[in-house]
Amino acid sequence: MSPANTTGTGAYTLYYGTLDSPHILQVFIEMRDPDCAKMADSILGTIREAADDGKIVAKFHFAANLDDEVGGGGSRCALSALGAASDVGQSQFINYLGALFASQPHQVTDDPFSDASFLLSRASQVDGLRSAEFDQKVSQNAYANWAADAVADFETFGVLGTPTMWLDGRVVLGMPVGSTVTPAEFLAEIQK
Repeated sequence: MSPANTTGTGAYTLYYGTLDSPHILQVFIEMRDPDCAKMADSILGTIREAADDGKIVAKFHFAANLDDEVGGGGSRCALSALGAASDVGQSQFINYLGALFASQPHQVTDDPFSDASFLLSRASQVDGLRSAEFDQKVSQNAYANWAADAVADFETFGVLGTPTMWLDGRVVLGMPVGSTVTPAEFLAEIQK
């Protein structure tokens, strides 16, 4: 079972925007990765605006390296919850993605994303997201198998770290630890 608004072989890629957009932005992230949270804080809104303007479709690929390296299951559980949000709508998905990154713990060894009640509390911050159906999907980790397959699919791209972004197959962002990019810098990259 795959969520709505997925694409690619196996439907493992969540997307925001329209698939017939002139440019494809592939975003490689991990929900527990602090550098991904910095990227989201810096340019997630700009990605959304570019997609809303029809300039790009953003295709999100998710890793779970920290689940495997430091323990826990938060990256996969958060991805499962994001799948449930995508069933509600693209706007709810992208807003929930931002809300989760904004709530990311300061220590990667902390794993609140593995707790359904934490995920649901953050969903309350997103207009139109919470419903009995959404809550049930999150509480039951309904997309757990899909999330595991999506994480395995991430590995087929050969991306060495997160966050990384490709625009039409060209690397536009491979952020070293601790760096940030401004919305203006990001827009300049996607307009090259």
